[in-house]
Amino acid sequence: MASQAGIGATGFVGVAFETVKGTYVAPYAHVPVLSESLKYTEDKYYSQQLRQQVIDSQVTPGYYHIAGDLEMEVDVHFMPYFLYASRHTCTKAGGGPYTYNFTPLTDGATSTNAGTVLPKTLSITCVRNGEVFGYTGCTVGQYSFTVDGGVLKVTMSIIGEAEAVQSLPVPVWLEADLLGADSHNVFVAPSGVSPAWAAAADGFNGFTFMVNHNAEPQNRIVADRSASFVKYGKTDLEVDSELDFLTRVDYDKMVNSQTAAFKLESTVGGAAYNGTVPGISMQANRCAYDTYDINVGSIDAIIMGGFKGHGLVQVGGNAYEIKVTSPTNVGVTT
Repeated sequence: MASQAGIGATGFVGVAFETVKGTYVAPYAHVPVLSESLKYTEDKYYSQQLRQQVIDSQVTPGYYHIAGDLEMEVDVHFMPYFLYASRHTCTKAGGGPYTYNFTPLTDGATSTNAGTVLPKTLSITCVRNGEVFGYTGCTVGQYSFTVDGGVLKVTMSIIGEAEAVQSLPVPVWLEADLLGADSHNVFVAPSGVSPAWAAAADGFNGFTFMVNHNAEPQNRIVADRSASFVKYGKTDLEVDSELDFLTRVDYDKMVNSQTAAFKLESTVGGAAYNGTVPGISMQANRCAYDTYDINVGSIDAIIMGGFKGHGLVQVGGNAYEIKVTSPTNVGVTT
């Protein structure tokens, strides 16, 4: 127990794949996050008996689950752990660096699987001022990747099943490997199974790629208050950006409900993503222009076109793909 107040810098987050869903595994990967907000979330039952009082009479424990966000700078050493822990299938290749190609599944609920193809659940350990919080059965329900100040960051919304106090782990840290302002390229192409990407676009001012599986904890009548599993709902795919407004071509696509494909590549040094240089590539293969707003903010403001792309089914292919090239061998137990 700490003897004085502590600050966030003294804490850390660790992750491990579970071999049995909901059974805690001590962390073997220690992830440098910017912030974390995982918490025990309970629906307590407060009795409102009629007993000549005008205040709740009693409390009894209710169902609970784990929920919160992890925010981090995208580091390819760690992203595969979190992409496995969601509604994805993975094609893994290479012998160092390793390539991971994640594409969407239609699973209705969480599971943990052996091997390097199917999804897994995570045990997530958070240490706060020396106190250890172990969260089990964790899945990533939503990813929001964004270029912020030139650096690619991601906020991941976590849903977990249960909490149990664990022993204090000893972290092992890797050198940070961030994707900065010289790392990114944005591409736009006609939608398709394999979009024909041409040269990188210029004029984009910010880029957000969001996948939301609308995950929800599920409780069943068993002798345990923790969530029994996590349900997945409809997947929402969204691309959000703004760019220098030059022509009304994209605006007219919005008016006419036409589609396009979008891709962000972020690699160390800004090289093309080819599976040999550490980096990440995320693409939406068919998006409708949901909105396209042309903003004139002031007398001296650059005229910008801000748009939201709404992801759609791509017949014969995948709605989206997230690819990672990493020096880390992830997918079995490490």
